[in-house]
Amino acid sequence: MKAVVIHEHGDPSVLKYEDIETPSVGPNDVLINIKAVGLNHFDLDVRDGISGYFSLDMPHILGCEGAGVVAEVGSAVTAFKPGQHVLPYLTTSCGHCERCLSGHDNICMSFDKLGVTHWGTYAEYVRVSEHNVVAMPDGLSFVDAAATHVAFATAWELVEVHTKVRQGEFVLVNAAGSGVGSAAVQLANNAGGIVIATAGSGEKLERAKELGARYGINYNEESIEDGVMRITGGRGADVCIEMVGGRVLQESIRAVAHNGRLATCGAHAGEKVEIDMIEFFRKQLTMSGNHFSPKANNVQVLKLIADGAVKPVIAKTFPLQDMGDAHRFLASRNFFGKVVLEV
Repeated sequence: MKAVVIHEHGDPSVLKYEDIETPSVGPNDVLINIKAVGLNHFDLDVRDGISGYFSLDMPHILGCEGAGVVAEVGSAVTAFKPGQHVLPYLTTSCGHCERCLSGHDNICMSFDKLGVTHWGTYAEYVRVSEHNVVAMPDGLSFVDAAATHVAFATAWELVEVHTKVRQGEFVLVNAAGSGVGSAAVQLANNAGGIVIATAGSGEKLERAKELGARYGINYNEESIEDGVMRITGGRGADVCIEMVGGRVLQESIRAVAHNGRLATCGAHAGEKVEIDMIEFFRKQLTMSGNHFSPKANNVQVLKLIADGAVKPVIAKTFPLQDMGDAHRFLASRNFFGKVVLEV
């Protein structure tokens, strides 16, 4: 099969489009012919060798997100059949531990990750266990499906599960131009929230308003705290959807109102953040972390997208063989939405 392979960690030049052996199928496995690949900043970290996973077996195939068609199933597989449109689930969970059984397979006690501990989706074919496959609803395109697991399903967890956005609440959404951010703007707006989007350019803020944001803050011209207080009359935001970390997280905590809720899923701008705990407990804030989304909620989000209630914003598509260019484009952050590759 054709695949984008790395033989060592490094810059985008280590991504090699080449022939490699197609994975063989065991009794409980499903082989998926990948049609579209979702790109994520995590992929860049794994490629660079800075993700925390330093013992990858080389050669390795990256990619935790994709969509395609079942090509082959193992002898013991009963839930899927060749020709079915599916997504490989990015968390390779066991299905029987305490967390999986309670519906939290996204934090399985035997947690592995597609594209890290197993060959991923940067290829014509990917092999996963039957338990780690999600069926696509009718009418959903491969490109939209491939943009769902990380961005939209994570945004669903932040908006609907962790912060439970309610009608009329001010909802601060950071990095509104990102895949998660653009999804969170739509979901928070649909939940009745008054969305305040932040981004680094006026163009991105205008795009966020087209998706349902009521207000915008350009953090290159005004601090997030000042912008939120100006918009809310000094009250602060009821909810913050955060995925940046560093200084942005610090400013967001100061921008949240008393009894406010903040949910976070990322920290590319700084993983270790100093927090003023006096302010935190005096304001009675709630902060929660989120690590992707369980399969059950992925299914729910896929249905929303198939029904047209929300839609992934696709910034640009590349052919699989141009993965190096796609990685450079993703690293530039000079775009709005999600980057997807077609196979």
